[in-house]
Amino acid sequence: MGTFSIWHWLIVVFMFAPFAIGNYFIADRMERSKVLWVILTLIPFVNFIFMYYVMFAVVIYILGKLNQLTEQPEASLP
Repeated sequence: MGTFSIWHWLIVVFMFAPFAIGNYFIADRMERSKVLWVILTLIPFVNFIFMYYVMFAVVIYILGKLNQLTEQPEASLP
């Protein structure tokens, strides 16, 4: 079994391109570094660990936003 050529790595990068695009918009919404999230998504083997980080970061972000909503006084709600 030989080494992987540049074409194999390009195919891997193109396979993760939809995830990189999605992570770009998630990072924008969460006010995180968009470029860093895209780069970490496109690096093979790093992206597997990074995707777990993204999942937990999104859950924690959503829970924080829900806590902010529940802490608002009742009079400010429409």
